[in-house]
Parts: sequence; structure tokens; C-alpha cells
Amino acid sequence: MTADRSEREAFDLVVDRVGTTLEQTGAAFPYVADPETGEWQVTDDGNWCGGHWIGLLWLAYDHTGDERFTEAAREHTDVLADAMVREAMFCGMNFHYAGFRAADVTDDHEHRELGLEGADASVAFYHQRARQIPLGTLLIEGPSSEFRGPDSDEGPSGDVLGAVDAIYTSLPVLWRAYRETDDPVYRDTAVSHADRHLDWYIREDGRTWHHAEFDPDTGELVRQYNELAYSDDTCWARGQGWCIAGLARAYRETEAPRYLEALERTVDYYRSNVPDDLVPYWDFEHPDAPDVPRDTSAAVLTAYGLTGLPETGATADLAAFGERILESLITGYLTPRGDGDDRPDGMLLEGCFNGPSGYADRNELIWSDYYLAYALSRRLAA
Repeated sequence: MTADRSEREAFDLVVDRVGTTLEQTGAAFPYVADPETGEWQVTDDGNWCGGHWIGLLWLAYDHTGDERFTEAAREHTDVLADAMVREAMFCGMNFHYAGFRAADVTDDHEHRELGLEGADASVAFYHQRARQIPLGTLLIEGPSSEFRGPDSDEGPSGDVLGAVDAIYTSLPVLWRAYRETDDPVYRDTAVSHADRHLDWYIREDGRTWHHAEFDPDTGELVRQYNELAYSDDTCWARGQGWCIAGLARAYRETEAPRYLEALERTVDYYRSNVPDDLVPYWDFEHPDAPDVPRDTSAAVLTAYGLTGLPETGATADLAAFGERILESLITGYLTPRGDGDDRPDGMLLEGCFNGPSGYADRNELIWSDYYLAYALSRRLAA
């Protein structure tokens, strides 16, 4: 563990990490990094999470004014926009970060249009009867035994498969598009999906399901199951984090009590099942804990969602809990972790990409870096 460090110091470390990452990866997209060396495994086009890297580049540019970041952000955006599968729950998230959040920095009309394109793709892919933006047809990069593609014999087509992640990956671009245009189709799609989420993914005790398969013709629920949890009786930690971030955003946008009630229930489950430092194991109830990896990506998603809540009496406790998680991450999991740590500064360690397979289960993850950087930048700007 390190000594206490401020949020400003932590943000500076993460911005430094954007610089060292860009030097190493060039035109490629960073994906997961070796926790001992900081060397990145890369993808050519960003796969499901390229928007996080572009978002980090814009944050670094906004903080430093260094033109190498804006040049890289624009070049990577061109690649992502060309390669991104539109019929996927990740399209909206990536175009939100590469589009709308880039426009927040540049005031560039083209970036705003990319954000709207992501929102339109999400609306077009929305399944009216299931009231879901499905997982879709994008193949998540990783060893084939770890990640099931939409045509895999091991699982249903992504066109009839919803995921707990989608309340966050698919909906924020819709909330933003509604604010930009006043077109109710964006708001109505987001609300309909979020309301179905309450029915299909959140259990009575506050834990979440990973997947919901639905009938393609009727939209009726076929089954719920866990793919990245230890079992159907336990809870995938990052899925819980995605859910918390998505519910926090839904409440922020609507102030609807049903979203706040669900948020409180999912956070209560997190509180009741997390270790003392507030960073969960990759499955909250893994029977081999504590001898299993943690998952800082689950923790940082939770902190990111909760610290973005409106400052009201109804949300004060939730926001304070998010701040405690954020403090734990920047003091206990961000490099350097003490004297003599010669790894690159600003690595958020102990991220678990895929616990059941052991794939990148103790690594730095590009999406975790983004949510940490954005949560810190938002707090510093307040």
C-alpha cells in the first residue's frame, strides 16, 4: 500500500500513463497490460473498448494541451468509426466517448455527429418486444475458449441475448443524444431498456444476472444465467459495477425513484460482500476467496457511477461510498506502490478481465484507466 495521495496527484499519474502508453502502442489500441512490466497487449481497431483509449487521449489533451494527444485521438477515432460493428451494445458507448465527450473538449461538429450516429445505431438495434439493446454481433477479442462469439455452439446468438452491462454501455449515449436534440425517441428507448433491466437483471437481494436470453419473436424471457461469474448462484463483480454505473446514470437523468431504489439495493449487496478495502474479488461470493484475484475494474465502475450522482440528501450516502472506493483505488492499487516501484506511473493494477478462464485476471485494463481518469477529472473540475 502507498501513503495517502490526493486526487490531483492520482490524476496526474494517470495522465502520465496515457503518455507512456501512447509512446509504446502508437497507432494500435491498448487493451490489457502486464502488471509487472506495463507492456500492453494491443488490438488493431479497439475491439469492444477502443472508445476508452480515445477518451483517455482527449482527457490528457485537455489537461496538458499537448497536441500529440489530439492528433492520436483523431487518428484512432477514424479507425474506430470505420471498424465498429453498429449492431452491438458496445457501439453507443464507443461513439459516446469518441464522439460526444470529444466534442466537450473540441466543440467539433463532427464529433457531435459521431455521438449521434452511435445513438441512432443503438435505437435501430433496439429489440422492441424484448425492450433490450442486445449483445449483438461484435466478437470480443481474446482466446476463443474464453469468449463466446454470437454463432458459438456454446451459447445463443448475440441477437437474442441481453447483458447486464448494457444499462451502462448502451444507454448513456441515448441520454446525451436526447439532451442534444430533444428527440424523445432517444429518451424513450433508454427508459424502456432501463425498466426492463430492473425486471431481468437485478435479483431481490441486489445481486445481478449477467445474461438474459429472450425469444426473438415474442421478446419473452427464456432464461437468465451467468457466463463470467463463478456460477449462477454467485455474482460477477464487474457486472455489478456496470449495473451500478448504469442505474446511477439513469437516476441522474430522470430522478425516477425506481432507479434510486434499485441502485440502493445493488450497492447494499456490494457493501455487504466486498472486502474491507472495498475492492471485490472477481466474483463476490467465490468459494475460494480470498485466494482468487480481485477486480479493480468492478470497483472503479462503481466509484465512477456513484461519484457522478447529483448532490442531494437522497444520494449523499451513495456518493460518499463511491468516494471511499475511489480513495482505496488511488492509494492501494495505483502505481507507484511505494519506494522502488519501477513500473510506469499511473497503472491501475489488479483488474480481472475474465475470471473463469484466468485470462488477464490480474492486469491493468484500458477501460479501468478511463473510468478512474474520468471520475477524478470530474471531481477536480467541480
